[in-house]
Amino acid sequence: MTVFRTVELDIVRPATTSGDVTPPGYGTQPHGVLSGDQEVLESVETLRFSDAGFVDADGIPYPPYVADAFALDRGLTLTADALGGSRSVGSITLANPEGVLDSTVLTRVNDHLPVRIRTGRKVWDASRGLDVDPAMSSLKPVFAGLGKGWAINRTSVGVDLLDATYWLASTMPVSLYGGTGKLDGDSNVSGRAMPRLRGTACNITPVLIDSTNDVYQVSDGPADITTLYEGGYTGIAFSGVVDDLYAASPQAGTYTVQTGPAGTWFRLGTKPVYTITVDAVGRFRSGAAPAAVVDILRQLLLEDLVFPAAYIDATWGETSVWNWPGGWYWDGSASVTGAAAVSTLLSGLGLSLVPTRTGTLRPIVLSVPSRNAAPVAALTSDMITNLSAGTLDSSLSPPTWRWRIGWQHNFTVQDPGSTLHPLIPADRQSLVALADRAAVWWSTDVRSRWRVPNDPALITTALSRQEDAIASASRHGALWGTQRRLWVVVVPQDAAWALDLGDAVWLQAPAPGLTGGAPGVVISEQIRSADQTVTFQILV
Repeated sequence: MTVFRTVELDIVRPATTSGDVTPPGYGTQPHGVLSGDQEVLESVETLRFSDAGFVDADGIPYPPYVADAFALDRGLTLTADALGGSRSVGSITLANPEGVLDSTVLTRVNDHLPVRIRTGRKVWDASRGLDVDPAMSSLKPVFAGLGKGWAINRTSVGVDLLDATYWLASTMPVSLYGGTGKLDGDSNVSGRAMPRLRGTACNITPVLIDSTNDVYQVSDGPADITTLYEGGYTGIAFSGVVDDLYAASPQAGTYTVQTGPAGTWFRLGTKPVYTITVDAVGRFRSGAAPAAVVDILRQLLLEDLVFPAAYIDATWGETSVWNWPGGWYWDGSASVTGAAAVSTLLSGLGLSLVPTRTGTLRPIVLSVPSRNAAPVAALTSDMITNLSAGTLDSSLSPPTWRWRIGWQHNFTVQDPGSTLHPLIPADRQSLVALADRAAVWWSTDVRSRWRVPNDPALITTALSRQEDAIASASRHGALWGTQRRLWVVVVPQDAAWALDLGDAVWLQAPAPGLTGGAPGVVISEQIRSADQTVTFQILV
């Protein structure tokens, strides 16, 4: 049976119409005469190719122009900073015999348009002595993403591939202050981005947008101010929610709040002496109020980053991983990319946001290899075509003897001294002096057995509860508080399509620690079209 691959590329035929063309004057042409310049509207077409020739059941041909179908890499995050995020890269090369694709590449646009790659096997028909094309529905998805323009060569055309994480490279859209006064801010904040609060945040510094009337902004969406502090002291009393902060000044020693889909602001009745901070819970402009960090990330992708909903994996529902509440505050002082926002929210959770073979994104938990886990597949000597040792990041080998996972991140560190109110409680003074409180896992056994065990720095997270940070630290300790090994395993492609990143497997081979079999987790995959195999990295 012959292995083959199909490639589908969506392309655009640009419109030839122009909105700024001045029509001819009345009477310059006879009535009813057609224009000499025929205008064409923009249209989307699909190019279909293969590397061995293919015709689907509807008679649609996939001519064998694919010279190099793809080269792809995907993987989970394996570093001690525990940041989430992964990327797959690759390209395809199309043969261009006798310039058959010249017209297409010169007149069609494929920049950042969908690309789909599938694989299958032709079935040998002994009675006719030839390979028969299988049904399109039997083909396995290998990649779905976007193409990145034409790379024209003399006898070939290349297309670089982008996966769904491409959408995270852009900067999060923000609203800017115009500096015209009131809620549009004064001249001091003109051109600055508005702050953004999603979920629960501790001791944030709101943006002073009107220094004359002491008006501050907490978020660009609705929010609830839990507590307001002046120099760490709760001496300013809440005076209610109003429709217009500028309709009346609050009483001395109080503050009023205006909140809605356009943002959340408050106004003080007395000019403060010390720094103003707040504890608050922010919602999205739509009113969505997810509490769990992973759910906040999903809503942030959809609403704040305008990430296409079709690229969110169907398995990523609300509380799809675990229900650990938290949140984050961006004060607007610097631009933030989607990738940076993802890393911030996934930091310390043991999650990677990974593109799937069907082109969607979903969070994957890096689980502890366990004999109690039901393996998706058993990789044994009769299946493995090659086996070699991989290399773990130096931050994870030798093992780590201590993990410190931060929780309830303090967004405004305030040192003791004249910047704090004289009446600040001792517990509050202790809290605001540190950026993070830490949940710690440690092992004296690892510390004593290794001369120089790893000791990662404290990891800042978006978690708001101590018990969740403790659970995360314990997971990191169970995973990396022992000697782990990374094996590079090569298996036939037919067996590879049953495996995906994060899957539990049983690995048995004639190698140290594997002769009797050992549980493992799929960490990465490498696919090359010229090979009939797929290379996995397995953590045991």
